[in-house]
Amino acid sequence: MRKVIFVSIGVAGVCVAAAALIGWRVSQERWVEAVVKEAVPAVPDLSAWPHGSAAQVRAATAVASRFEQPVAALTELAGLYHANGCYREAAQVERGLLTFEPKNGRWTYLMADASEKLNDPEAQRSLLEATLRLAPYYATTRIKLAELLLKMGLPDEARAQYEWRLTLVPGDPYARLGLARIASQAGDRVAAVKYLEAIVAEHPVFPAARNLLSQIYGEMGDATRAEEQRRLSGATGEWRDPEDPWMDGVYTWGFDPYHFNKIDGTPLQARRLDASLAFYTRAVRKSPDDGRLYDAIGQIDLQLGRLDAAAATLESGLAAAPATAALYSTLSRVRSLQGQGPASIAVLRRGVAAAPGAPGLRCDLGSVLEAGGSRDEAVAEYREAVRLDPRFAEAHWSLGLCLLAMARDSEAKASLGRAVELKPARGGDLATLAQGAIDAGRFARAGCCIHVLVESCPGSPVRQLLERAAAAARKGGDARAAADFEELLARSVR
Repeated sequence: MRKVIFVSIGVAGVCVAAAALIGWRVSQERWVEAVVKEAVPAVPDLSAWPHGSAAQVRAATAVASRFEQPVAALTELAGLYHANGCYREAAQVERGLLTFEPKNGRWTYLMADASEKLNDPEAQRSLLEATLRLAPYYATTRIKLAELLLKMGLPDEARAQYEWRLTLVPGDPYARLGLARIASQAGDRVAAVKYLEAIVAEHPVFPAARNLLSQIYGEMGDATRAEEQRRLSGATGEWRDPEDPWMDGVYTWGFDPYHFNKIDGTPLQARRLDASLAFYTRAVRKSPDDGRLYDAIGQIDLQLGRLDAAAATLESGLAAAPATAALYSTLSRVRSLQGQGPASIAVLRRGVAAAPGAPGLRCDLGSVLEAGGSRDEAVAEYREAVRLDPRFAEAHWSLGLCLLAMARDSEAKASLGRAVELKPARGGDLATLAQGAIDAGRFARAGCCIHVLVESCPGSPVRQLLERAAAAARKGGDARAAADFEELLARSVR
């Protein structure tokens, strides 16, 4: 009997422990879901992004929203948004990552950078100070905080941060330059010169130090040395920011070549893309019917130049999710790059049949047909894209350009005008087109573009463009075009 009681107590204990474990897991899952829901932003307008980066944003959003690999998915999203200028979205994701990894100073550091870009110095300061508490070893934070404090008019607090930086990076020219500026602002030119001369002695290629040294020598009445420093400054090249591995890592997610040149980022980006490839490959095993994941993998292979691998992945995606319009668009691009023009068109026609309500496929088909010289067919596809989505700015733009190339100016004017209304940034592209047409003596085409600018972009700076157009038309003997430009010019002045 006693044995039965002990067994019963043991079983009850196991049940209680199991119930507690299950309860903890349920609670943990609900917490993860709540954090992810708060961290994942709505996908913004990515029409100006390269296809590959936009596909990764959508795929990472999908993975995170299913609460799969939340930290990895959010890390992808944070990198893509931060590196490409979507700082509000980046900060939202980074707040979620900080919740998952509260001891990781990288997230507060990136949030501080986003706050700087969003012109919120108080938040930037608070986040940099939080970074110092979490990662006091990361020396670049000291420089960032010191520069911010100096801008905020707090030189004593800035000095303390520069001095901390010098303890972490002995002889650091950036910290010495900051201390020289503080000394100069306080009227202590002797101390400022001491810091600056130490910099140029150890770091001859440091233009900011030579520029400030030249200025101070001039203020001290030493014109010879001031001129010497000005001359040497011009031969030292451009300013380079302090080493910042955390930000360099973020910029490998970007599509701006400036950052790659600055950090020699091409091999870094290749490694990052390989890591993303592994991430999405794991994700597609868990969700084998999600076409967005196959598209992200295909886009990454495409960026890495692996055309055959991209095509194979995209075909697998179409077999698993045949209604995913993006897969047809990406596969069509791959076939074009493989030199298979007819196959590229065939893929898009398959897509139109499988997803007849997808305006993007119609627009892509129009582009491929137009590139192949079939402009009438292209116009039909663009018009269908516009019918399916009257607010599809790129379809209106492509239709307008195609009609313009066919000298159907009045129709082109209507389409281009609608494109500019929907996406005002296209006004700059239209001005460039107009200038090119003026230079080529194609005054009817230039007139069409300028009329759109005048009528659909009120306030756009067209006066100089019209003056050039009128002068060129007069010089080219096209009196009618010249009169049209002059009449538009008169209207724009009123």
